[in-house]
Amino acid sequence: MSGDNDHHKVFTNDPLWHQSMLHCRVAVTTTNHTQHTGWVYTIDPVSESVILVEFDDKDGKEVIILSGYNVENVKVINSNPPEGLASTIGNLFKKEQVHYSNQELTARRESLCVWLAENRVPYTVREDMGIQVLQVAVISQPYEPESVQCTNEVVLDKVMKLVQQMPIPGNTTSSDTTGIECTSRDVRKDMK
Repeated sequence: MSGDNDHHKVFTNDPLWHQSMLHCRVAVTTTNHTQHTGWVYTIDPVSESVILVEFDDKDGKEVIILSGYNVENVKVINSNPPEGLASTIGNLFKKEQVHYSNQELTARRESLCVWLAENRVPYTVREDMGIQVLQVAVISQPYEPESVQCTNEVVLDKVMKLVQQMPIPGNTTSSDTTGIECTSRDVRKDMK
């Protein structure tokens, strides 16, 4: 029972072909004979799903996701993308980077300390200003859910959700004395 039909398509497809399709303008025909055109953002090598980006004249963008099982044919229309297309398409899928000032980072850290204390979660502020939670997770600057690092998946998920639910700094309803307490902890850590 070890014939060629026993292998998944991922073992027989051509990764160089997938790579060569990136940023090409293509027409994809689906199994229901519908045709979709756009610039290839990526092709998943396992499922062979295709993600296209189409631009209109009014700076509009449309992302088209075609499941691999539904793709019947891919035909290249233009293999020479315009200059800057790759970065333009790539930027559509990147999270916007926010740069915080030192004051904003301090406010975020203090608010997170207050939030953790209100939720009775044990924490310490480390010398590098990271917040160690439950002795296994660390929340680094800029103190967002994506900033949480932990090898325990259950703790990681719970801490990320807790950080995500934190009120926005400046909009907290807590008393200022709790925030001052958190600041004093930071100062003590710096003095050691």
